[in-house]
Amino acid sequence: MAKKYYSSKIVGIGGEVGKFTSLVKMLVIFDDSMVLPELRNFSVLHSGNKLTDVIKAGDYLQIADNKFKILRVGNEVNNNIRSLGHIVIKFNDDKEELLEGSLHVEDKPIPKIRIGDEIAIYEASASVLAGKTAAVVGDDKALCTALAVILNDNGARILTSEEAEKADIVVDVK
Repeated sequence: MAKKYYSSKIVGIGGEVGKFTSLVKMLVIFDDSMVLPELRNFSVLHSGNKLTDVIKAGDYLQIADNKFKILRVGNEVNNNIRSLGHIVIKFNDDKEELLEGSLHVEDKPIPKIRIGDEIAIYEASASVLAGKTAAVVGDDKALCTALAVILNDNGARILTSEEAEKADIVVDVK
């Protein structure tokens, strides 16, 4: 199973976050108790800021059910998240200059942010199948289930046997 070393829950969303993210393809997150009043309207607010390792390139940021590969980490990201609960996340596929407090992730659509969603970071080594789909087919249901659990624990999204033709990986248990 993937090692989660950062976790926080979204508790508020500034009124300008949607417009801000669509214009500049970034999220500004702050611990709800640390955000400056002038930044609150542009920020995703969270609580329960728990970082137990060092954020590094190659790991995965997850917002709700959406995973993003971390491409670059500014020198102050780890300090900022620990002291202020603050990160600037840029969804730009590493195309812009790296600022000290910025985390650059792959260029994919920014998900709709909802109160209660989790923001998490997972170690890459355990997410080797992140972004892949898999189906396990065969008559031995116990073995199929066990293989599906292993694939899922390594980042694959499991499809039903009826959807097997759409899967990136198909394991046929005979």
